[in-house]
Amino acid sequence: MIKRGNLSIRKILAIPQLFILILSMFAVSFIFSQASFVSAPGEQYGPPVAITPTGTPYTYKLPLIETKFTGGFAHLAEGAVWALVVVGAIKLVGSLAGLDDTTTNALSFAAVGGIMSYKGILAAVEEGFLAKDGFIGSNAGLIGIGIGVAIFILMYKKEKKKLITFQCLPFEPMIGGAKCEECNKYPFRPCSEYRCKALGQACNIVNKGTAEEKCVWINPKDVTSPTISPRTEALKPTGLSYIPDSTIRPPNRGVKIVRGTSCLQAFTPLEFGVTTNEPAQCKLDFNRNSTFNEMKYYFGESNYLLNNHTQKMALPSPDKTQAELLPELQNDGTFNLFVKCQDANGNVNEDAFVFNFCVDESPDTTPPIIKSTSITSGSPVQFNADKVPIEVYVNEPAQCKWSRESKPYEDMENSMNCNTGTFQINSDLTYTCKGDLTGIKNREQNKFYFRCKDQPEKPENERNVNTQSYELILRGSQSLNIIKTAPNGTISGSTEVVTISLDVETDDGANEGKSICYFSNTNVDDSFIAMFETNNFKHKQNLDLSSGEYEYFFKCIDAGGNTAENSTKFKIDVDKRIPSVTRAYKEEGLKIVTDEDAQCTYSLKDCNFVFNEGLQMIYSNPNIKNVHFAEWKTNNVYHIKCRDLQGNEPSPNECSIVVRATEIEKSSKK
Repeated sequence: MIKRGNLSIRKILAIPQLFILILSMFAVSFIFSQASFVSAPGEQYGPPVAITPTGTPYTYKLPLIETKFTGGFAHLAEGAVWALVVVGAIKLVGSLAGLDDTTTNALSFAAVGGIMSYKGILAAVEEGFLAKDGFIGSNAGLIGIGIGVAIFILMYKKEKKKLITFQCLPFEPMIGGAKCEECNKYPFRPCSEYRCKALGQACNIVNKGTAEEKCVWINPKDVTSPTISPRTEALKPTGLSYIPDSTIRPPNRGVKIVRGTSCLQAFTPLEFGVTTNEPAQCKLDFNRNSTFNEMKYYFGESNYLLNNHTQKMALPSPDKTQAELLPELQNDGTFNLFVKCQDANGNVNEDAFVFNFCVDESPDTTPPIIKSTSITSGSPVQFNADKVPIEVYVNEPAQCKWSRESKPYEDMENSMNCNTGTFQINSDLTYTCKGDLTGIKNREQNKFYFRCKDQPEKPENERNVNTQSYELILRGSQSLNIIKTAPNGTISGSTEVVTISLDVETDDGANEGKSICYFSNTNVDDSFIAMFETNNFKHKQNLDLSSGEYEYFFKCIDAGGNTAENSTKFKIDVDKRIPSVTRAYKEEGLKIVTDEDAQCTYSLKDCNFVFNEGLQMIYSNPNIKNVHFAEWKTNNVYHIKCRDLQGNEPSPNECSIVVRATEIEKSSKK
């Protein structure tokens, strides 16, 4: 799409201030024109009042050149001189004050009109056409000021609109590949594909992945320009076709885009394209004689070297009053778009390819079409929402309304603010209407209806209006809640860094708790990061933390905009100490006691065994995890290793304790 924007220029001075400026100019002119400057007996630059034809004639000499005028011509000559002086002052003051050309010109014309009207009345009095003491003759100054103000009001515009073109494009390397080899000069800084292609549009990497990988100029002897042909698969909407354009003479060739055999309908979202026989940049313009560099628009808004290029644009109606804002639209509604393409070596097809199409000039009898809305029908909205901003996208300039009931456009209660200028079309080739939906009920389906009327610049009885409403449903929701956060309490680990899991569980809201949750350890707005596992009702984020106390904050938001906040506190305790055996004894078997909760295994051979491959000792009581039991067998040697719940255990060839099972016989007296 060819993007355009409107530039609204606000005047630095408000209308009252401009009036004061005009009046000041007139006052200065009046004072100077009435001052008497006697240059010789009987001659003067201007008497205090005009005199009748029977008296001494009014005399005026032009400054510097001393040319003398008398009678009514003296007044007109003097008015012309002072009009030039005042206009010069306006131009100077206007430039210093930052006034734009439109305002400066309005002031200048107003000053000239006011001064010359005033002096013209005096000239008429001087020549006897008007009575000196009549209404007009005696109020010449006020009449001049009034005419000047009227001229200014008619010409002054508080705001004006200009078309500007703006394109945001990627970096474009130089044409050709004269500098490609520079990428290969530094052996300790390998030439990447990015660095290679940045040196020239015809640069590329060869022998990728080998020791001979280099940046070279691809096809440096290429002097042939790209060939251009219409791209059929790009042509939309359905029902359009290309036909050869026999009216175009060499050196240009091209096609017409037609609907059947006729012109395209107004406001058609037109798509068309070209295919080149080699990767190329393509541009288009409405000027046949523009060179490639002078052409205004990249085809498809892209300056990439491509084989296929597609352009999107919307066609206004030929009778739109906004036509002056679209200079390429001809009086007969006919477009000629000239396309040129350039390859990586700078070869350009100087003979442009031309797309020709026209807009149907017949009266528009089709009502506006609402293409979509900024909120999808059926979407939830925030709990207790007082109002919800909405945008309605229409295929043509229109005025739209909404209501809680489906009713005729004229009966709908709520108007919307619509973009109607040709320059205000958005990237989807539609026009935007904005408003606020109110009266939304929680936990219910809220229905809204929209209708639009087109051609805002035309009389009401000539405008097409929707006879069917566009329905939008918004689901009222309930508050979102965080019902669980973790971890809590103390988390123990045996390493300097411990992996923990932040866990959040949400419920209610717009979709039974489904939401996206964010976490932060500072609770500063910009510090929140989306959790790794989220967009559900359970959310999780793993972190590696060292020993210490922590607090983490959570914010969750659902599809309806409902939010919930919570936090959790926990402590990480790093324990690297190996559990110790504090006691070993026989009690219905071998029992040992450790100084902390642990697991113990043993070997009857030696201490050089893997913990998990040892014989498991069981807990004497399942609820007490520091008392361990094994079967007692006399003369067995129990090589015991114990591991705490953090995984701390003795070295592979060491034991926590070695116990020899020995029966001690009681002595008997004889």
